[in-house]
Amino acid sequence: MSYVDGNAIGALLSDVFGRDATDVSGRCGNCGAENAVAALRVYRAAGIVVRCPSCEEVVLRVVAARDELWVDLGGLLGSGLEPLREAGIHVVHAGQVVDRRAEP
Repeated sequence: MSYVDGNAIGALLSDVFGRDATDVSGRCGNCGAENAVAALRVYRAAGIVVRCPSCEEVVLRVVAARDELWVDLGGLLGSGLEPLREAGIHVVHAGQVVDRRAEP
């Protein structure tokens, strides 16, 4: 399966986090490699799967369902990505919804 670099999801991340996030660095939760989002490997299928270029572990997942967007940052440690947009976005970390701004 072919991939593109993290710049391919730059617009999506900008919508979610309210800023350009392709230059943000984070550590892979599996191997500890530090990479900018732009250097990550992006695979598209039913959703978006983003993998570490060093070990191929999944570091980020994005799924759009109905009018909601789910962003799982479970494998990207210390990234400092803070959700700033208040619209149907659920940020998931370690299997738990940590920011659900769409709810009253």
